[in-house]
Amino acid sequence: MTAFTIMKMSMQEEDHLPDLAVQAFRNAFKQASQSSTVVYAKNHQLLKQSPTGEISVIKDISTAYTSISAQHHILKRKKKQAIV
Repeated sequence: MTAFTIMKMSMQEEDHLPDLAVQAFRNAFKQASQSSTVVYAKNHQLLKQSPTGEISVIKDISTAYTSISAQHHILKRKKKQAIV
C-alpha cells in the first residue's frame, strides 16, 4: 500500500517537478540497465540492452505506429430535467 504525503511547495518548486521526474527516470533506467537486461523502444525499433552494454534489435515496430487525424468534436452535456 502506498502512502501519499501532502507537501507544501512554491510555484517555482512545482515548475521543477517534471524535470525532476525525468531525471529520476533516467537515473533509474541507467541503474537498471547496469544490473540487468532491459528492453525499450527507440527510433521505431524494440531494443534489448544487456548489462555489458551490448544492444540488439529485437523487432522493427515502425508499423505499430499510427497517425491520428485531428478532428474537432464539440462535446455537450445532457441537460438534467427537474421533476416537480
